[in-house]
Amino acid sequence: MTTSPDFNDPSLPTIVVGHPAIINFRGEEVLVASGLLEEAIADLDRVESEMEKDTFSVESGKRFLRQIYEIVDRVGEGVAPGMSCHSGCSACCRVMVATTAGEASLIEDRMEKSGPEKQVVWKTEIEKRNALLENLARRQTPPSDLTTFKGLLETCEMYELENQPCPFLGGDRLCQIYEDRPLLCRICWVLTDPADCLPDAGPPVKFRTRVFEKAHALCGLLSRRHFGDHRVSPIPFWFQGDNERVG
Repeated sequence: MTTSPDFNDPSLPTIVVGHPAIINFRGEEVLVASGLLEEAIADLDRVESEMEKDTFSVESGKRFLRQIYEIVDRVGEGVAPGMSCHSGCSACCRVMVATTAGEASLIEDRMEKSGPEKQVVWKTEIEKRNALLENLARRQTPPSDLTTFKGLLETCEMYELENQPCPFLGGDRLCQIYEDRPLLCRICWVLTDPADCLPDAGPPVKFRTRVFEKAHALCGLLSRRHFGDHRVSPIPFWFQGDNERVG
């Protein structure tokens, strides 16, 4: 069975895919390989079972997180040919990305392994984004708490209208921490016209599946248990002096 959403319906920012095929904005049928989603769910279930038996250490948390990323990336690679996304587009690199402590930990490891020149550039851009985020948070009454989903929801639209790139987006419009990018960056696959991703346009219809939903839940669980941190914040917000992380 094929699901064909009304791409002009603004009430449909996302589509839940539960069928073997979908239609993209080019009118092409996007086939999902047989068993791909079922195998991914089974693998995520296995990771969850192993997490339950673990001692909840930070290092094992990082290992589990990389396993989750690998599973999600397999699905992404399977559907990528039918999506609007392509290298260098970077439209989704200008939105507010909700990130957990575990995800931030992997980014921090990547920063520490990178050369001093990159670190200086990244830290400068992070300071600029955090200044913007704090300014936007103060516009709310009371000010938004950018360590909660509620706070992110209150400010995300204002942030996206600022059209500011992620601190880790290079001048070539490619991610400089691609292998360590957060989960939400890995699952932002768009079915609709790329023009819908531009500021003041859209919203785009995104490919969604239970695999991504399950992975998102596991990332939150993992951060609470292995990193002792329940917070969810925009990427830059984890890397400021008064926002100490566990791990």
